[in-house]
Amino acid sequence: MVILNTVHFKISLFLFFSIIINLLPLPDIINSCRPPILLLILIYWSLAYPNKINLTYAFITGIIMDILLVTPLGFYALTHVITIYLITIYYPQIRLQSNINKMFSLLIILIPYIFMSTVLNDILEIQYNILNIIFSVIISVIIWPVLFHFLRIFRQKYV
Repeated sequence: MVILNTVHFKISLFLFFSIIINLLPLPDIINSCRPPILLLILIYWSLAYPNKINLTYAFITGIIMDILLVTPLGFYALTHVITIYLITIYYPQIRLQSNINKMFSLLIILIPYIFMSTVLNDILEIQYNILNIIFSVIISVIIWPVLFHFLRIFRQKYV
């Protein structure tokens, strides 16, 4: 009998619900500036458990998002993997920072996400608005402290 590790099971369940949140239909104005909730939650868990939540989780959730959003296979997988790779490299420095500095670190970490999204959209000739991508990153940085606090409470109580 295989016994599931409770940390992996609970985090996988949390990531499943964040995928559902990413797929919820929203009005067009809000949908164009939607922050990447799944990526933010992956960033938090890779900061909390850098040895357990790694590039494999980023790749699998990216592939799932590619399939569900009918984007070219590997689009979200590449952006998630590179972002989580940067987090795993710099997590000791990020964990020791204050909340304000964590917001700026998140902004710097999400710059390659913006760059990869725009380059891949140009290569694949997908229509996009660069302002929407920038607004989604700014919204991500703004909601980061609240999301970080909520996930920390969840981790301390249940994981």
